[in-house]
Amino acid sequence: MPSNDLTLAFSLRALDELARPNHALEDAARWTTHLGIVSSKPSFIERRRVREAGYEQEFLSGPRSIPEALASVRDHFETTRYVFVGTEETSEVVTRVPDWTYQLVSDAAAAAGWQLATTIAADEEWPYQE
Repeated sequence: MPSNDLTLAFSLRALDELARPNHALEDAARWTTHLGIVSSKPSFIERRRVREAGYEQEFLSGPRSIPEALASVRDHFETTRYVFVGTEETSEVVTRVPDWTYQLVSDAAAAAGWQLATTIAADEEWPYQE
């Protein structure tokens, strides 16, 4: 049985690719120890987007790059595993950060049963912002 002793970080862009990112974060919070969001956007943009979307998280990247943010998270949260869920654009990030593994958002969505924004039928009701 896999361990739930996991720190999970989503890139802000990966959340944009999910049909219901709040649902994904709520679901992930049930089986992770620590959950947060990292972005290469300036801090004020990242915080505003997270606040406006109502995302629940334990950490944000703050005024630093994604690799720096992941290294900082690793230093602050001691868990057995560290997973970064990102997009194709961020696939190389974890090669520069020890202890983190990378998961493409589409693969994470398939494994967890989350829907991608492109797979939702037009008649379904859900909060989505372009």
